[in-house]
Amino acid sequence: MGCTRTAVGIATWLGASSTIACAGDESDAEGSFSATAPTQPTTVGDSGDDGLTDDDGESGLDDDDGGSGVDDADATDAGDDDPSGTDGDTTDGGVPFEPGLCGEAPPMGAPVPPGPPGYSGGACPAFVPGYNVGFTAGGLTREFALIVPSDVDDTGTYPLVFAWYHISGNAMDFVNDIQAQALADASRAIIVIPQDTGMFETVWPDTPLDIGQSGVDLAMFDDLYACISQQYAINTNCVSSLGVSAGGLWTSYLGSVRGQHLASNLTISGGHPDEFVGSWWPWNSPRKFAGLVMWGGPTDVLGIDFHAASQNLVGDYVGSNHFVLRCEHAGGHGVPPAGDGDPLQTALHFVRNHPFWLDGASPLDMGFPAFYPSYCTAL
Repeated sequence: MGCTRTAVGIATWLGASSTIACAGDESDAEGSFSATAPTQPTTVGDSGDDGLTDDDGESGLDDDDGGSGVDDADATDAGDDDPSGTDGDTTDGGVPFEPGLCGEAPPMGAPVPPGPPGYSGGACPAFVPGYNVGFTAGGLTREFALIVPSDVDDTGTYPLVFAWYHISGNAMDFVNDIQAQALADASRAIIVIPQDTGMFETVWPDTPLDIGQSGVDLAMFDDLYACISQQYAINTNCVSSLGVSAGGLWTSYLGSVRGQHLASNLTISGGHPDEFVGSWWPWNSPRKFAGLVMWGGPTDVLGIDFHAASQNLVGDYVGSNHFVLRCEHAGGHGVPPAGDGDPLQTALHFVRNHPFWLDGASPLDMGFPAFYPSYCTAL
């Protein structure tokens, strides 16, 4: 699938001479991760191999030591496990599973999230864990990766995390990049990674040149949420979005137009740019979801200034009374330097402990777990 798209429109607008890698390229110009991912698709509505297991039935996405690589202070919502965390359940790594605030019943009088949107295509098709093709969203045929816990059942409910990749990525590479199966197992969350349409030079429609067509991927969010929640018991108090680089810009925009559904929104080298033409979209705060904003400091620049964009987003959140975890590292536009906390573990814990009903409050005001990076600050 190797190919390049010449960045005629957006690159010219940015004043840069460049090419943008197609979704199938193995190279990653952003210095993030690279991996060879399984690519066995399953047509929506069919059953079959999920394309995520190796010959011995294991996921193949765990660390070398067989563990998940994440801490298990993350939890499902009430009814999935004992909220006290003393029921003896463990993750695959053998660590006692301790539900976070997503595992607790909302207090009396707490804000109630809206229900999932209705599906635009009529009757929802059946999904399978793994790579799904042939899903109609907003009138277009779409593809996506769906990662569910290995022991998923209908006895409890599960947080739902949307994940959006960078400009040279694709859904299945991102499954490997973030070790999605291991994360889903350890956090007992369902992760969905939409595949982009190929219509937009920057993958997701969030630049001034294409934001008028953002309905294409807003419909994908709406319809995936609608149909996943019909097939799986989703904890609507714990629906989150996470994006990296181009995906981080998209999830920043998503928060301003679909934030009414979100308990938390996490951006990694994303933000709210204001280069060249002013603010790329009007800031809107549908509700006070929790925001995690992580970026690589003043050198986090790749085509646009992600340092400035991330600072802008922090300002948007603080100005609208959102809780913000501000995480500025020194790694530029790439993976945070190793040896200072665990960013993925931090992200999952953040999702698990900021349910919808907190409405702008945060347990992190009382302090951080030991695995949070030292460069993170609560605002």
